[in-house]
Amino acid sequence: MVKEIVGLTSEEVKRSGEIHGKNILEKEKTKGFFARFFENLNDPIIKVLIIALSVEVIFTFGHTNFIEVLGIVAAILLSTTVSTVSEIGSERAFLRMQAENLFGKARVLRNGNVEEISSSELVVGDVIYLSSGEKIAADGKIISGKISVDQSALNGESKETSKYFSMASEKFELSNSAKVFSGSVITSGNAIMEAERVGVNTFYGMIAKDVQRETRKSPLKLRLATLAGQISKLGYIAAAIVGLAFLFNVFFVDNGFEISRVINSFKNFPFLFSALVRALTLMITVVVVAAPEGLPMMITVVLSANMRRMMKDGVLVKKLVGIETAGSLNILFTDKTGTLTTGRLQCDAFVSHDGEYKTLTALKKNSKLYELLLASSKYNTESIVTSSSKIIGGNGTDRAFLEFFKGEKFKSLSVSEKMPFSSEKKYSAVTFSDGLTLVKGAPELLIKKCSLSLDKNGNTVPISRKELEASLHRFASLGNRVVAVAYKTKGSENMIFLSLAVLKDKIRRGVKDAVLGVKRAGVQVVMLTGDGKDTASAIARESGIISGDSSEIVLTSGELSEFTDEQLKKILPRLRVLARALPQDKTRLVRLSQELELVVGMTGDGINDAPSLKLADVGFSMGSGTDIAKNAGDIILLDDGFFSINRTILYGRTIFKSIRKFIIFQLVMNLAACGISLVGQIIGIDTPITIIQMLWVNIIMDTLGGLAFSGEPPLEYYMKEAPKRRNEPILSSDMIKHILLNGAYTL
Repeated sequence: MVKEIVGLTSEEVKRSGEIHGKNILEKEKTKGFFARFFENLNDPIIKVLIIALSVEVIFTFGHTNFIEVLGIVAAILLSTTVSTVSEIGSERAFLRMQAENLFGKARVLRNGNVEEISSSELVVGDVIYLSSGEKIAADGKIISGKISVDQSALNGESKETSKYFSMASEKFELSNSAKVFSGSVITSGNAIMEAERVGVNTFYGMIAKDVQRETRKSPLKLRLATLAGQISKLGYIAAAIVGLAFLFNVFFVDNGFEISRVINSFKNFPFLFSALVRALTLMITVVVVAAPEGLPMMITVVLSANMRRMMKDGVLVKKLVGIETAGSLNILFTDKTGTLTTGRLQCDAFVSHDGEYKTLTALKKNSKLYELLLASSKYNTESIVTSSSKIIGGNGTDRAFLEFFKGEKFKSLSVSEKMPFSSEKKYSAVTFSDGLTLVKGAPELLIKKCSLSLDKNGNTVPISRKELEASLHRFASLGNRVVAVAYKTKGSENMIFLSLAVLKDKIRRGVKDAVLGVKRAGVQVVMLTGDGKDTASAIARESGIISGDSSEIVLTSGELSEFTDEQLKKILPRLRVLARALPQDKTRLVRLSQELELVVGMTGDGINDAPSLKLADVGFSMGSGTDIAKNAGDIILLDDGFFSINRTILYGRTIFKSIRKFIIFQLVMNLAACGISLVGQIIGIDTPITIIQMLWVNIIMDTLGGLAFSGEPPLEYYMKEAPKRRNEPILSSDMIKHILLNGAYTL
């Protein structure tokens, strides 16, 4: 087979690139300064100013107060520019981090020679050499050799999969043993593949393209739009009252209520036009007075200040509004692998004839068992320890064994024969020069081959298969992977049982407390995983997602597909776990939750998480996750800590409190100013407050004072409050009472 592999010629590479394209993903189009600037002009509060400016220029043409016009223009430019600069600054840290992830290298056969090229230069038809520890850079088929790959970034399952040449189906399915996919990591073995899909056509690329769509408006933007509508209506009403009061004074009061003089005033067209222009100017002044012009700038600056503070807590905010949205979360869908768990197998315990050993200290008390297991981890493996103490190569089991014995001194032994693990034999073995053979593999196979086991004194005793099988079933039912280790001496055909190794993708430190903290904040937590139902349920119980309530629901993807959307909406509040989850299941759950008007959060680190991360109201990506996941998310948890979600929710709630405080602070001033404008007409003062004066108060005095809220510390008792509804208005009834009372007193 290998002799027939010739690779592409330079001409074929060029032609393939022209037909199928190169191995480059479509970059998400980033908005420049001016695009963002004009987008920010759509801010509801800014729109009120723009309308006021337009009316001022159009209807008072020739009588325009250019100082006031320039004041309104300056207010619009200042507020919008500050918002735009802050938004761009919030993305620069992410873009710098993204720029560091340069293209990897790939070894290809071209023109009869093996060349190392950038993976971005791969084309369809390239023959690529694959080795342990490398990341696969294209989709294709295995044409020689055999490898084990970790596809958890694609399907969320931590279980490794064997890939080898076969005449299997040509379908590009992750379960196809003959196909490999871009984004997978090779854990052991060597092979040669032929690239069949590159760039945007790969499994990875199609998801990358899918996540570049726009999502729905954030709760903060909806609330600000509602607030702007409320304030503008009040402003227009107040403006109409002030305008009518001015005209009443001009035509009736100034004429002593004499009907003839009033009629003559109306007939005097120049006088009538001048009065109407003046009334319109006053009405514009009142609209400007009513609008809290400093609010957009204050919100952006407060969000930016908290973004920098959150960076110190290991949280990188890509979208500023994502912070406040996190504070409004109603439901959080979380990935398991790499988010709740470490994402790698670890030895949880060694179970021998006479008990469990969870630590090295305990294991060393059984010296012979310790020495044999230590030798097995060192020699019966495909993994190696580098000079920097990093464990590379081999499968997850091999690496877990070495990790458990990391730092221990290994005896130097002479290996005479080695048998690597294969899925057919289901075990691996190593034989030393003294005839000792160590075997590691499937417990159901090795237990049957053992007639003796080792006790704590190093003596051989009859094996108790019934007890071992009971232990095997107990650990496997909890979602653990179990491997058996045995040995035999020179000249003996009988195997002696050593231990069951219990391997587990462990819960991250602090995850349980973090999950309980999120739940105490009134947020429903649902775990989505590619693992089986038993494993998923065990992890959910250990992490605190399942509390033991009989009403809590655990479903598989197959069971989920049997529910209609309406049926699923009814049980959604009780859903805790979805096992064997597919990417389309995740996006479906996010979509249905949003249809229920819930504010939805999603955590994840893999390619399969990207579509749902993008669709959710706020996506939490892990810092160690794939580039696509980080592109799709709004907030990146640099330390991969679930606890950071607690902090983000707390920051979000603190910011919303600060926004409400600022609105009370500014609207009290604006209400008093509107009242003064109205009273001024009654007592004969046409313009008690000018547009320039009010813009100065709102943008300079009030905003600078309001910036004090950006330094408010997050208070833990905010986490005890229920989450805000997505459509909950910023102005509550208590706030309105407060504004009216203090505004009246100030007036």
